[in-house]
Parts: sequence; structure tokens; C-alpha cells
Amino acid sequence: MLIKEKLKQTKFSDSQQAVVDYMMQLGPKIKDKTVRQIARETYTSSATMIRIAHKLNYPGWEDLKNAFIEEQEYLSSHFQEVDANIPFSRSDSPMTIANRIAVLEKEAINDTLALINWETIEKAAALIGSRRIVNIVAMNNTIAQAEEFMYKMGRIQKMVIVQPPSGEGLYNGTITDPTSCMIVISYTGETGNFIRWIQYAKEAGIPVIAITSLGDNSISRLADLTLRICTREKMFSKISWYASEVSISYLLNVLYSLVFAADYDHHLETKVKRSKKIEQGRHSSISIISESQDPDPF
Repeated sequence: MLIKEKLKQTKFSDSQQAVVDYMMQLGPKIKDKTVRQIARETYTSSATMIRIAHKLNYPGWEDLKNAFIEEQEYLSSHFQEVDANIPFSRSDSPMTIANRIAVLEKEAINDTLALINWETIEKAAALIGSRRIVNIVAMNNTIAQAEEFMYKMGRIQKMVIVQPPSGEGLYNGTITDPTSCMIVISYTGETGNFIRWIQYAKEAGIPVIAITSLGDNSISRLADLTLRICTREKMFSKISWYASEVSISYLLNVLYSLVFAADYDHHLETKVKRSKKIEQGRHSSISIISESQDPDPF
């Protein structure tokens, strides 16, 4: 749940509500306000602000304020030209629709890039690279992105298993294999089955990487590492999951690339050699696609 949603849904005292209303009115501009200024302008005290922070599970006012500013800045950036939920109307021409989807997908990638915490994603890539098995837990609409990641990783001899929603990995033991790690893809971060599977994995000492939306949710609280995806879509009121689909694909491509780069020469040699051996007979009459039949450079 986003901070702005928590602020709307939480029950506050009158003095606390005055500060909350002040925050919502100023938005990211609250960055320039000191505790003393806020207290004076809302006729409250610094203790009131501390109590608000604690009520929202933040250690102090500055922690809440900084998180709120970061969220507000994110929500006010990107997606100014297209609606992620309803990117086109019934009267739009095919060319207009095509352009709007192009803009939406570019915005989704830029949005995701802005959300990347570099220390976290480097730790995630290192964890994936160090494990014998990588289990990906995904729902029906995200299994395609998970399988693309699986195929890419397989080309560099990394075992990735896309676990079906049925939880078969709990029966055959792959999810709790001590040499494994788990990647959980959940837009809401509240998928009941996934939460249970993470708990089983954690009980077995298996590290978990969450790929989920911005804000506080159950899966991000349970995970060891959390990577955020573009958070612009409603759960139901949308034409499709355009933005989240692109965001997840982009994030998985970055993870694959970081794993690849960690042992670049070896992975490139493995990938090219196996492709040439397994995919014999592939050819093209287009020069930009075709490759020479020179001896293997490796």
C-alpha cells in the first residue's frame, strides 16, 4: 500500500490529521519544511509528527517524510502523456493507438529504471548467479516473462524453474532445495499462495527476491531483497497490463544481463558455442541477420 493511501485510511487524532492534511496538500514540496515550520503552520508539535510516523510503522518523522517525498516524486514523474490504464479510446486511429502503446512502453521502462536501487539489484544478481537452482513463482499473466528469463538463463547453463500456480515445487522439493533461491513476481504483493510459499522457503533458509509494486505489501516484507516495478495500473479498471508486463520483462532482462556480465567471457563463449552447435541449419538471405561460416572464434 502506498503511503498516501495509508494516510487516507488510517484513523488519526484531530491534531495528527491536521499534519496529514498539510502533507497531502504540499506533496513533495514538504521537503523544504522543517519540523518547527510544520508544527507552527499546523498548530501542532514535533511529538504529533513522531506519533504519526510510529502509527505508520516508521521509526521517526524524517523517515516517514523522506519516504513520502520519494513516493510523491515518483508518482508525479513519467506517464504525463499517456494513461497506463486506458492508453487509447474507441475513436483513435490505428496509427494513434500504435503511437500511444509505444509511448506507454517507453514510459514503463523509464519508470522502472528510476525505481532501481542499484545496491539491491546487484545483490539480487549475485544471489541468482551463486545458486544452482532459481525458482520463479509467477501468476498466469506473468509466467510468459518468467519463461523468457528461464530460456535466457538456460543458454548460459543456469537452471531456472518456473513454478506453476499449483505449487508443484512444494511437492517435489525444488522450492525448498538448499542450493536454490526464489524469485516471486506479484504486482499486488498480496497473493495468498505466494505468501505461503515464501514462508515455506524462509523456514528452509531459502533466500527470496520479490519483484513487486511500490509501497508496503506482504511479499516485500517477507522477502530478503525487493525490486520495484512500474506501479501505475489499477487491478481491474484497465485495458491490459501493458505497463507492468513491460516493467517485469525489463527488470528480468537487467537481472539476466548482470548475471551474464559477472562472468562475461565464459558466458559469451558458452552461449555462442552452444547456439552454433544446436541451431545448425539456420540461415537467412538478409545480410544483417546472417553470419559468416568462419571457424569458431572461441
